[in-house]
Amino acid sequence: MNSLLAQKNDNETVKKELEEAFAKMWKNTTFTNANDYFKTDVADDYFTNNADGISQTKEELFADKDRLKMLEMATFEFYDKKIRIYGNVGIINGRSKAFFDGKYVAEFLYTAVFVKENDIWKYTSWQGTYSKNSPTPELPMLKN
Repeated sequence: MNSLLAQKNDNETVKKELEEAFAKMWKNTTFTNANDYFKTDVADDYFTNNADGISQTKEELFADKDRLKMLEMATFEFYDKKIRIYGNVGIINGRSKAFFDGKYVAEFLYTAVFVKENDIWKYTSWQGTYSKNSPTPELPMLKN
């Protein structure tokens, strides 16, 4: 019985660490903060598939100043979050609404993957998909 309680407490501690890593990721995957964050908290093999159809490596996202500026200008409301832990891998699934200047512009489903290396939960992967309830996003800064 005590070992089950200890496991549950350990699991809750790891979930809290992942919540903190996720919050840190959203705060720092921006034009202003990316430089330091990408050096310390993003895995070298990072890869993203975004809801707008763009796939990027760590280097490509870091170089995409327009996307980083857009992420900095937007605000997000996260909900329906689920966290799963498999050893040193944490997977966070959920939904989010995106806003620009207070205007609701998109809703998406997401999966964020973190891998614990040297006591740091490194941001490793992102998958975003527009939800069926999403308005058609109009993000002119991302149009080619």
